[in-house]
Amino acid sequence: MIDMHEKKDIVENNNLLVESPLARQVENINVSHSESEHYDRPIVTEVREAIKNKIDGLAREAEVANELEKKYPEEEGFQVISETYLRDKDGNIVKDPETGEARRVDFMVVKDGKVIDSIEVTSKTADKTEQSAKEERIRESGGNYIRDNDGNLVEIPSTVHTRIERRD
Repeated sequence: MIDMHEKKDIVENNNLLVESPLARQVENINVSHSESEHYDRPIVTEVREAIKNKIDGLAREAEVANELEKKYPEEEGFQVISETYLRDKDGNIVKDPETGEARRVDFMVVKDGKVIDSIEVTSKTADKTEQSAKEERIRESGGNYIRDNDGNLVEIPSTVHTRIERRD
């Protein structure tokens, strides 16, 4: 079972971030160029946009998590695993040989000790080309396993590829 409570709380109570003391400070900043030669308003805008993007992303993930739990019920032997690292046959996290970064997939579905579905949730416009290429390099480097909710190492068959689930 996915524990999305933290993410769901943030999504449902997005005022926690938007109306936080830091967000109120950012909203009330009124600095003119003459007051500081180091003033940089775009950073303020980027921070606010990053918070909104995070909230939107968590909402998309919570929505997909609920759909996956209905499609793949735990009572029928399915496990929906969120934010899981790609690992090697010994359980070590595998890093991309090109970027040196690991890869966490948003959701993987396991049944009978095998991954049967792999899902990456994103916006309608996000370019996932680089991320998909990184995942393929990691898979080619032996990152064909994950840990299930019980800590068991589970193989990702070569026929299972991460599908991109695009949402508003």
